[in-house]
Amino acid sequence: MNIAEVIMNPVRQRIIQFLMVHDKGTVKEIGSELNDVPTPSLYRHVKILAENAVIVVVEENRIRGTVESVYQLNPNALAVEDDDGLVVQASLLSICISFAKYFADDHADPRRDMLSLTGCTLMLTDDEFKEFLARINDLTMDYIIKEPAEGASPRQVTLISSPCK
Repeated sequence: MNIAEVIMNPVRQRIIQFLMVHDKGTVKEIGSELNDVPTPSLYRHVKILAENAVIVVVEENRIRGTVESVYQLNPNALAVEDDDGLVVQASLLSICISFAKYFADDHADPRRDMLSLTGCTLMLTDDEFKEFLARINDLTMDYIIKEPAEGASPRQVTLISSPCK
């Protein structure tokens, strides 16, 4: 499995996001936030991330004869060289697959599910664009660290920027 396949899974993205916000955590702590993911599935996704060195064990806690691992992101794992654009293309394909699965479901309801797609062209200097991205990041972080309210559902938000040619 290449790194794009490893990190483009929605559950694994949420695990990575948890570790970005909380710095480190056990499977139990991650599971308390990703409470819609069955525990066996969560362990499987954590194992895949660890086997591919996306996350690393930074501590081990002994609890009644068992060992509980504490995970942290491996900062070098997500620094992917992508000169040929294959990782970007795999990421875009993953988004397409998610939409195909969504629309294949008999219960798909884009209006109810607030599905949205927005596109625009911005005329910005590099510094203005960096400021734009920083503001989006700040706003996003406000919601990433927010405790989920009763009835909250996971929602995938993807921001893609590309040069206009």
